[in-house]
Amino acid sequence: MITSLTAFLLHLAGSTATPGLQPPLMVIQNVGFDGSEAARYDNVRDEYLVSNLAARGPENNGFISRVSPDGKVISLKWIAGGVNGVTLIDPLGIYLHGDLLYVADTSTVRLFDRKSGAPRGNIEIPGAVRLNDLVVANDGTVYVTDFANETTPGALFSISAKGEVSTFAARDPALERPNGIAIDGSGHIVHGGRGVNLVFRDRDGRILRERTLPTGQFDGIVLLSNGDLVVASQLGRNVYRVPAGDGLPVVVADNIEVPAAIGVDDKRRRLLVPQIKNASLSIFDLGD
Repeated sequence: MITSLTAFLLHLAGSTATPGLQPPLMVIQNVGFDGSEAARYDNVRDEYLVSNLAARGPENNGFISRVSPDGKVISLKWIAGGVNGVTLIDPLGIYLHGDLLYVADTSTVRLFDRKSGAPRGNIEIPGAVRLNDLVVANDGTVYVTDFANETTPGALFSISAKGEVSTFAARDPALERPNGIAIDGSGHIVHGGRGVNLVFRDRDGRILRERTLPTGQFDGIVLLSNGDLVVASQLGRNVYRVPAGDGLPVVVADNIEVPAAIGVDDKRRRLLVPQIKNASLSIFDLGD
């Protein structure tokens, strides 16, 4: 039996709502964030990294912050454009793998030392317009989305462990300007963009299936330890939990103005939701 209008509408749309969604555990803002776009949990240091766009455009003023799980800013500009030989123009997606931090920045994937933050090289993506999010497979292959712009269709690129760049999915309006990207529990590449479909591909780029969510305009996509995905929907102003099987997606956080490239703290079962416009990081309890 459907007991509320919200549950009824979500039932018709093909998802379920979690009764009595809780507000954030904490909201970190007014601390110097500037266009906070992506958040990732560093399980080595047990802290959060937040990328900040700062002023849009060619200025080399983007930066990455370190934040403790209790909400304290450890280092606001741990890695900062224009400091110590660092270039960070518009750092969007970030990802930790091995000893490196990978950052999608305009047409370049930038590498930094995970411990010191020192630059460790750049990988240019020829023809890229606006790289947005990225994920790194166990074998070191990087998959990165190109959100492009209103006049140029988006694309997907891959970078081998040796640094060789390839087109993973050619520019096509059907890609709906891809934004978020992840690797699911089966090792398939999953991405989403301006539409309402998550697209699952094999490692050769072939489409295996699609999954439609009630609302779209996706940003961050993250794999949970049990195989479920959490997906930020800017149109829905919420975050879905999408079961690995055939179960309905569940809203796990809502009333978020513009959820961006989300992260997950697996240790504490927390959802990390950066918001560009609000220059903030909201932290939600994910539960079991």
